[in-house]
Amino acid sequence: MSHSLRLELADGELLVLQLSRRCRVYARSGAHWLTIDGQDICLQGGESTMLPAGKLLLEGHGQLEMQPSTSTPQCSWLSIASHYQTV
Repeated sequence: MSHSLRLELADGELLVLQLSRRCRVYARSGAHWLTIDGQDICLQGGESTMLPAGKLLLEGHGQLEMQPSTSTPQCSWLSIASHYQTV
């Protein structure tokens, strides 16, 4: 069984996640700016990308869905490192 995580970011929020496995990120709505391994990725609602393992910074607004690339026990593929409210 594959697990996924849905996140909703508000304007001014910055979330830092540590990904232990590759994962697909799908922007369900809104606009998002992702940074991983020094690479910046912008996603608009309906777009998706595959991310490598590493430290991920998320900023933007709207809903994201994240799913590990392989079947893995629930919640062992990511951890929340930090959450900031910038506004």
